[in-house]
Amino acid sequence: MVYRAALTKSFLRELNKLPEDVRDIILRGIDEIVSNPFLGVKLRGELEGCWRWRVGKYRMIYLIDPARQLVAFLDVGLRKTICE
Repeated sequence: MVYRAALTKSFLRELNKLPEDVRDIILRGIDEIVSNPFLGVKLRGELEGCWRWRVGKYRMIYLIDPARQLVAFLDVGLRKTICE
């Protein structure tokens, strides 16, 4: 079942800061996630309830709403800065 994607303002802001080639890869990753969002890694601790998807050295953080069949993308960036 394909979910809908919702990109937050902060996600879009961070996405636009990335190089164009990385943006293209991230957008392809979004397509993969909405087709099956549960393939990502479930996060624990401070980000419990969120999921992570790895794209090279970049990470996307997202929430899944199964009732509305929606994936809300919250943040994207380098691994070392994404969870700060």
